[in-house]
Amino acid sequence: MSHQLNLESVIEKLVLLQHFAHGSKEYCRERLAGSEKDIGDAEFDDYWVWAKGLVSSYILECSIRVRVLLDTVSDKPEAKEIAKIDIESISGLTLGKVVKGDFDLSIRESCNKIIHAKKVFPVWQNAFEKDVEFRYWSGEFNLIGTKGKDEWEVILHIASWARAVEKFLTNIDLQDLIIYVGQDWY
Repeated sequence: MSHQLNLESVIEKLVLLQHFAHGSKEYCRERLAGSEKDIGDAEFDDYWVWAKGLVSSYILECSIRVRVLLDTVSDKPEAKEIAKIDIESISGLTLGKVVKGDFDLSIRESCNKIIHAKKVFPVWQNAFEKDVEFRYWSGEFNLIGTKGKDEWEVILHIASWARAVEKFLTNIDLQDLIIYVGQDWY
């Protein structure tokens, strides 16, 4: 038997990641984060810490739990069905962009990149509120690492990634596959 995996907790974090990614621009617009009006108030500094800290923690925790699940079932008859669900769950979604390297971003591979990244940082955008320029988190994270001697870089679209993993875990649960892998989920 593997570690206990509370997949409901993972799904909760995935939903919160989607909200955070979709709401960043409006949140920063309201506060004019990173603008001239923010000098001395440190709204952007606080937001940068929250964005990097919260998103990094959540994507790492979710990725580790998903990988434990995948590794636990890798030698079981359900492995082929789960690989099929991985493909179905990303259909119509762009998990990110491979900037450097030669690989496709499946759920499994994106979790690997999150876990093994040596450099991780949020991608920022500038926008205007009337005539005031402000900065907000774009909803993307830049992940950089190596596999052996090969360097790789991914720009991960957090909302799409979180939605795909949410669909993946929900579809596995709906098909009762997790009942047969010998896990204690709670």
